[in-house]
Amino acid sequence: MIKRGFGANWHIGLQVVILLLILLLPMHFYIGSEKENINLKDKEQLREYAQKVANAIYRFSNSNESEFFFPRSNIYKSAIYGIDKRAIFSLIKPTVSLDNLDSLNGYNYYILPLKDNVFDASYLLVVKKRSYSKLIVNIVAILLVTVALLFLAIYSIIRQSAKPYKELNLYLENFIKDAMHELKTPMGIMLLNLDGLSSIYKDNKMLLRTRSALKNMIVVYEDLEYFVRNRSHKSNAKVINLSQFAKERREFFNDLLVAKNIKIECSIQENVYIKISPLELSRIIDNTLSNAIKYSKSGTKIKLRVFKYKTKVYLYIKDEGRGIKDTQKIFDRYYRDDKISGGFGIGLNIVKKICKKNSIEIKVCSKVGRGSKFVYIFKSV
Repeated sequence: MIKRGFGANWHIGLQVVILLLILLLPMHFYIGSEKENINLKDKEQLREYAQKVANAIYRFSNSNESEFFFPRSNIYKSAIYGIDKRAIFSLIKPTVSLDNLDSLNGYNYYILPLKDNVFDASYLLVVKKRSYSKLIVNIVAILLVTVALLFLAIYSIIRQSAKPYKELNLYLENFIKDAMHELKTPMGIMLLNLDGLSSIYKDNKMLLRTRSALKNMIVVYEDLEYFVRNRSHKSNAKVINLSQFAKERREFFNDLLVAKNIKIECSIQENVYIKISPLELSRIIDNTLSNAIKYSKSGTKIKLRVFKYKTKVYLYIKDEGRGIKDTQKIFDRYYRDDKISGGFGIGLNIVKKICKKNSIEIKVCSKVGRGSKFVYIFKSV
């Protein structure tokens, strides 16, 4: 497993490196070429400006004027030098020596030898500060276009590659929905027939165990049905008499309670109302009660309480079972505190999502070997 993970990471890293090379190599050559073009263009402009300054010097040398206004520019700076390469006049600050032009960092320059003139100048130096602002703008534009094209290409590839998985997912989802729909009818028929047989063969332990096993299946089925339909099904909340609803759910689990010889003590305050979807409320009560029965030993008790205190409504279910090792993980999907007892580990995860959706507070207390207590706190209506 370690070698395989390392190989996968190496493969992904290689793909990233190749992609970066594909992007950076052309950009590297483009930047180098553009910089060379900019420098050549600057050289040409420097040569033209130098010739312009030289022409001004020649004109003054051949005229009878007494004052010479050395050409100035916001872009170009210039200086004239004698035969000894010392500066005669300079607009370059600080003044540089022709023997030390390496000090012109960040500047392009051009040297023009001068003809005879009144200043006895032999050389004209013209400099211009290098500027790659246009190149930077172009690079940013190219990168933005490249990233946009890559994003569209990757999005298109992912979309095309994900299409078969989406179709498969839709097929499986429809298959599960159809399969669960087909299961619902025979389960209902089985329960009705078992109810009929129980009325004829009273106190038959085999029938009782069969009925309790079937009701366990119904709880799991309803969890799976809610889990599958949750994304598309919108549960409509309405005002519910929690007192009556809790009594009905307690009756549903009567066969399980009798089969395991577990007694349930009910303390239910009458006419306590909350607002929630009946489907979601049944998932909360059924999952909590079925877990309490599943993890309780024969001869123990379960306490079921419903009461209102101030503006809050409390649903309280306490068992004397084996307890929970980690109360922080029991609401995680597919987590089972005891794998031996079976189950899919989705029931309490569904409960958690329902409580979060309806702003229901959950409190769980448990001690290993002494039982667990679940308290659900609703807003009163």
